[in-house]
Amino acid sequence: MRKLLLLMVLACSLLAEPQLSFASDSVSPRRSAQEIESTVKQVSNVLAQNYVYPEVALKMNTYLVQQLEAGKYDRVRTLKELLGVLEADLKQVSDDGHIGLLLADEAADRSSVIVPTTDSQLEMVTETIAAETRPAIAYLQINTFSGHQKTRENLIEAMDRVLASDVLIIDLRNNHGGDPNNVALLSSYFLEENTVLWSIFDRENKQVIELRSVKNEKRYLGDLLILTSHETYSAAEAFAYTMKHADRAFIIGETTGGGAHLIDMIRVNDQLDMRVAVARAYNHVTKTNWERVGVIPHIMVNATEAKSAAIVYAKSESRR
Repeated sequence: MRKLLLLMVLACSLLAEPQLSFASDSVSPRRSAQEIESTVKQVSNVLAQNYVYPEVALKMNTYLVQQLEAGKYDRVRTLKELLGVLEADLKQVSDDGHIGLLLADEAADRSSVIVPTTDSQLEMVTETIAAETRPAIAYLQINTFSGHQKTRENLIEAMDRVLASDVLIIDLRNNHGGDPNNVALLSSYFLEENTVLWSIFDRENKQVIELRSVKNEKRYLGDLLILTSHETYSAAEAFAYTMKHADRAFIIGETTGGGAHLIDMIRVNDQLDMRVAVARAYNHVTKTNWERVGVIPHIMVNATEAKSAAIVYAKSESRR
């Protein structure tokens, strides 16, 4: 995925704004006006140069300047407090759940955006719900699509255990996303080889990547049900959205979180990093994506009831 991002992220130019540093939070009782103004301008520069929608970047930057001039940030005491206020303001204007500001020591691994720390034992959970009767129902809970090699291995092993079922329930209710390449791998079990999944467009509206299903001799031919919640996000939404609009899956649960942007971690200054949306997904069936609107289920139920509802549906005549 790092290669994927490198293909689509514009090269970050050096910020012209002087790189003023905050004194240690434990030493300085309050940030100086100069430090605050410098940080706001540095954040604005990153947005102006990198954010996927330049017009939205302009709105965010205009709002930050307005709040700065109105004295909203004058009373912050620590850098972390300032980042929290700025992030809240940026999300309010952009409605972008991906955007974020982090202390540099909290974002030292710049690949963490797609390779989150995770317990591999909890990534995939499989269960046989009905094996002796028809339809045979299998359940697969996928909690992450992280870029770890172990995630890919776990995904393949988990799919091997459920291939013989008539109905497969894939649970994405607690999946916040990860590496689109693992989404492409999973999609290859349900779609023909080389099927276009989605394209990636940069901030200049140029297509930079076209993601396709990979060759897979172990196709799953049974019915696919996908469970979603408001917490289902990003790459997990990409899988649900793609399967839904390819008429390959039936979605049960809640409307998902609505994050269709691809992001990069960009250095703002020596103390600050920023999660920035640098490209957008594009589905060739719908001619759009799930940003802000989420993936809307076929059957809307509370997330806690989605699994039970899926089992009932799997056994019903309406499924046939």
